[in-house]
Amino acid sequence: MKTKQQQQPLRAVAQIRKIFGVKGEMKIESFARTMDEFERLEHIVRGPDETNVVPCEIESVKMRGDEIYLKLRGIDDKTAADPIRGQYLFVEESLRKKLPKEKFFIDELIGCTVMSEAGKTYGTISAVEAYPAQMMYTVRTKQGLVMLPAVPEFIVTVDVENKKIVVRPPVGLFHGEML
Repeated sequence: MKTKQQQQPLRAVAQIRKIFGVKGEMKIESFARTMDEFERLEHIVRGPDETNVVPCEIESVKMRGDEIYLKLRGIDDKTAADPIRGQYLFVEESLRKKLPKEKFFIDELIGCTVMSEAGKTYGTISAVEAYPAQMMYTVRTKQGLVMLPAVPEFIVTVDVENKKIVVRPPVGLFHGEML
């Protein structure tokens, strides 16, 4: 079911990762929001992508350690929650949290073309993951997937508006020696 015509584009703020317990509570991976920010959200939608979404209401939000768990109104047991595992939670662009300069949302980076300072195209960002030491960009190349550490030594510029990331990778990273 699609929502009525959206006034603004939708942006993913989290993904439902696991179902917790038998009352429909879900562990989410937040892309930039804190528990308090989820509690303040009034309008949220969920779905597999931004074109096929269902409006929903957050009933409760809890922290367990450093993980966020939420309960959506009307999803009252594990059976109802299981089919929506993996779906994303979206907000309209105007409700999206503002990040400081030089910080980016994961969905802004996905699909960006990765190129050298000389203009050689290596591939596109297909995933962004948090590791203990730094974020890692997964770059889909013609030869396969390459993990690029998102550190200032390797990332020269990020232009999310034009979907381009200029990099200075370590020698051999995009030539197979380090795959």
